[in-house]
Amino acid sequence: MPLTIRDFTDDDTQATARLFHDTVRTASGPPTYDARQRAAWAPKVPDTAAWGARLAAATTLVAEDASGLAGFMSLERAGDRASHIEMAFVRADRIGGGVAKALYDALIRRAQAADLDHLSTDASAMARRFFERQGWTVIREQQPVRGGVTLTNYRMELRMPGGSVGAKR
Repeated sequence: MPLTIRDFTDDDTQATARLFHDTVRTASGPPTYDARQRAAWAPKVPDTAAWGARLAAATTLVAEDASGLAGFMSLERAGDRASHIEMAFVRADRIGGGVAKALYDALIRRAQAADLDHLSTDASAMARRFFERQGWTVIREQQPVRGGVTLTNYRMELRMPGGSVGAKR
């Protein structure tokens, strides 16, 4: 199914909030998070005003297919030549279908244009495998607590020699 990648607009706020919630709560795959952890991570659909402001403040790209929003990914500036991939979510029925890769490639092009030399992320167990395939390195396992429930994620980074973002080592 063809994808269109474009910049986030305010009109995407509600759809991205819903996609985030639904993906966390229902995405299939290895059972890396139990129902209690998923509920703590995304207890409700995020408040649209705060959510929209958060995505608008970052470089956020959305992917659309014939059935609507297929995913989104955001890159937040974390210093002069560094950024942090804050969010990377794909609609559950499109996971493994190239949506994350298309969004990632588009964000990497933006990072290259900004001459960044370091990217970081706090990846879920599912996202960790995706980022490792793109050449990222796990720095440490983390145990964030959400709503009194401990989750596991992974601080990961991609260092680009000479500012060449996305170059595999």
